[in-house]
Amino acid sequence: MKNMRNLLISFIIIFGVVSCDSTLDDFAENPNSPETVTPALLLSAAEVGSFATYCGQLARLSAILTQHTAGTVEGSQYVRFSNYDILEQDFNNEWTGIYTDILVNANEIIVAFGPENPYYAGIAKILTAFNLGVATDFWGDIPYADALGGLEGNKTPSFDTQEDVVQTIYNLCDDALVDFGKAATENTFVPGSDDLIFEGDLEKWTKAAYMIKARYANRLSLVTTGSETTVLGFLASANLTGNEDDMNAIFPDTGGNSRNQWIDFQNQRGNYMKMGEYFIDMMINTNDPRLPFFATTDADDGYSGNTVGDVETTSTSDVGPAIASNTASIGMLTYVEMKFIEAEARLRDADPTGAQTAFEEAVSASLEKVVGEVDQDFVDDVTATLTLEAIMQQKYVALFSSIEPFNDYRRTGFPVLTPNPNAQTTQIPLRLPTSSDERIYNPNATVVSDIYTPVWWDN
Repeated sequence: MKNMRNLLISFIIIFGVVSCDSTLDDFAENPNSPETVTPALLLSAAEVGSFATYCGQLARLSAILTQHTAGTVEGSQYVRFSNYDILEQDFNNEWTGIYTDILVNANEIIVAFGPENPYYAGIAKILTAFNLGVATDFWGDIPYADALGGLEGNKTPSFDTQEDVVQTIYNLCDDALVDFGKAATENTFVPGSDDLIFEGDLEKWTKAAYMIKARYANRLSLVTTGSETTVLGFLASANLTGNEDDMNAIFPDTGGNSRNQWIDFQNQRGNYMKMGEYFIDMMINTNDPRLPFFATTDADDGYSGNTVGDVETTSTSDVGPAIASNTASIGMLTYVEMKFIEAEARLRDADPTGAQTAFEEAVSASLEKVVGEVDQDFVDDVTATLTLEAIMQQKYVALFSSIEPFNDYRRTGFPVLTPNPNAQTTQIPLRLPTSSDERIYNPNATVVSDIYTPVWWDN
């Protein structure tokens, strides 16, 4: 069975990167042929693509910009990122991967198989919503409405505004909830082990839909009045019970490309990225029990990170085993994140008692997930002050490896970071530039080259 899963995952990765002008188009010509791709294979492909996108270079860039980590070794791409020198071609692979490896596969499930398989369609809609969110958070306006008209889709689509993309995310989640409400007998096939995330558990996918909605309702706190009420309503509907509700990127390490991407990068690129001093010192100063899980020991058997702008020191700590080990899962939507979102929303809603409870539950759940037990004295110490800054500071620690701290930093300004004094500017970037592929080949693209232009929700 392990060998079969290994073969499946390896094939999925190969399948996902095939040009949609060749093999995928051939499959799409006759959906009823026994030779056609199945919804099960498309689902696995879209999920593996999601793991690759969320846990790869976008996550590493986010960690550098938020000073969880630091780029090292002069001349490396990660030193450029640390110096805020981000080029339009640097993330072409990630841009293409979101569309080709994820959205095209998910759309094929919805269009070709969805009418007779609403459970598959619902999961595909949630994966679409999740990945549209990743794309719009980094690039702002992105193509969607004109971009996925089947596998023969428009090659020069217009871009949707970020405001419209967020509404699309809500709509996709709502449509998925309708799909999940249909009877099992309305499905020709139902997802199982091909669903690498939840193995076909629709209750978990329902929770994920509401978590996405809560994330984006909270994201809009600067542009939507009363967003806290909406956030709390979505969280209540999610009915979360604990870390077991997490939507994780899964890395079984059964061969091929199935190993955790953080450790893969560390094994291959070694000294190109070390831990950041700001993050390490914060954990040292609070006696954070997650420190040996989030960082390895340094050359002196202690814990240390690179100061901002130091690209030469490589004797400091590496990313630790909770994030960078062969089978370590990475949270994409988590109970911990939702509890921090609840704490923030209740604080804005003038409910300090509820905010305090959610704050403590968020830190406790993070300790349980990372360390395996809760140090109540530590929880009491770091949650003693109930402010937005305090909540964001602990969320910054707990969500290391996620792109969410970068989104939170742009939206709230917390934690308070000192920009790299050696960088080309004195401001931390606020976005990615439009992909060079879109600028060159798509005359309908909305092109933004200035990485200091905020996205719409970062008003």
